[in-house]
Amino acid sequence: MQIMVSQNPMHGLEYLPFDQAVRKGRHLLGGRGYLPNSEYRAFYRAGRITGDGLRRAMARVGPRSEQVRTVMVGSREITVEEVWLLHVVYGFEALEPALLEWKLGEKGATKRFRQDLPDESAQRIIERTIRECEHCRDHPEAAYVTNLWQVILSVLGLSGGEHGRQASPGASDVSHVPSDVALPAQRTVSDWVDVLAGTTLVEEINNQLIKWLAAFVDEGLAGWEMPGRYGGFYAAWRDLAQHDQSHRFEGIRQFQQKISELPSEPEDAIASSLRRLGVPEANWSDYLARQLSQLPGWTRFVRWLETNLAYHAQRKHPVDAVQYLAVRLFYEAELAQATCRREWGAHGTVPALVAYWQERSDEYAKRMSGGAHAVDSIKRAICRDAWRLFHLAQVLEVSPLEMLDLSSDDARTVLGWLDAFPPDQHGPVWLEAYEDFFRADIIQRLTTH
Repeated sequence: MQIMVSQNPMHGLEYLPFDQAVRKGRHLLGGRGYLPNSEYRAFYRAGRITGDGLRRAMARVGPRSEQVRTVMVGSREITVEEVWLLHVVYGFEALEPALLEWKLGEKGATKRFRQDLPDESAQRIIERTIRECEHCRDHPEAAYVTNLWQVILSVLGLSGGEHGRQASPGASDVSHVPSDVALPAQRTVSDWVDVLAGTTLVEEINNQLIKWLAAFVDEGLAGWEMPGRYGGFYAAWRDLAQHDQSHRFEGIRQFQQKISELPSEPEDAIASSLRRLGVPEANWSDYLARQLSQLPGWTRFVRWLETNLAYHAQRKHPVDAVQYLAVRLFYEAELAQATCRREWGAHGTVPALVAYWQERSDEYAKRMSGGAHAVDSIKRAICRDAWRLFHLAQVLEVSPLEMLDLSSDDARTVLGWLDAFPPDQHGPVWLEAYEDFFRADIIQRLTTH
């Protein structure tokens, strides 16, 4: 290789609005298009993002609600816009179940206010607690936080037992955690198998593609030139791979015969491999995009070559993404089959894997969560629902008595608002607010000079 190709990782997504392109890039490449929310919050505390700027940003690029927009908490009306704005500023995120005992015990989460609660809010809560509870004068902060936690557990039907883990009869719908077995939307069959079996299937496929691509795109630096390149990458690989002996170490059966029977056109080979893998046709486009993201440096170079047809090496030895995918999917279909047969005695297809793991759903959930111990649904509900509502109530300065009057349906409505605006969607609002600060600063400088 005699040239260095530098490309924007978002190349090919220019037709999308910026935020959609960033989401697509994160889905495909795992990159982050915005700063972490914690850094934006540090800017906010330092005055580099203002409250007015945040409100304007929410109006411009924030979420929209067509559902219930207000909830009464005691005599106070809480709006969805207020909750969303506070969610951006403070971040009411679910707690990892493994941290629950530590947070409630050593960290004393039910004995003291959340750390970033403003001093003026803490003072108002303390003064109100003392006024309303004669027995809370000595330890008003601990009394408020402890009572608030117990009331929230009760409202959500999660009170009683350790940490309130005895659910009321109607709580099962609330705490249900789906355990459907399916190919995850962001995964290919190979990296799904890697997660479930702890294998390196994607790496093995990548190594095969690197081996063949490096030989094909060589521009005279290699001691031996790869033969048959004038017909294109797919045709050259199909001719030469039949003589490759590495399949013996990969467990692929009847390797030479399978390659000789491949269609002459790479498009047909792609369709054949996708059908062998059992990928639904409606998902082919997204699936192929994910495949292209699993070896990003090489695939970007291939894309550059196919869009620069006048480049001398591309004129002589053409390669493009279709040919690349035809080769890659062949290896995925064969290596997935070999791996699944070895690990579980199952076929390496989506339907076969779904059927196999549906009969082992508990083990599936454990493997997909990285081997973590199974967590009961009530504890998950506490960490997901009670924890978020507990912290939101503190920032809203809601008293335990007011929270006690909140119906279970209204509590679900508020939690639904948080669900509708998850933390990974806060980036556009923060960026807009950050830019708003600089726009205001520039305008002020221009008007004063």
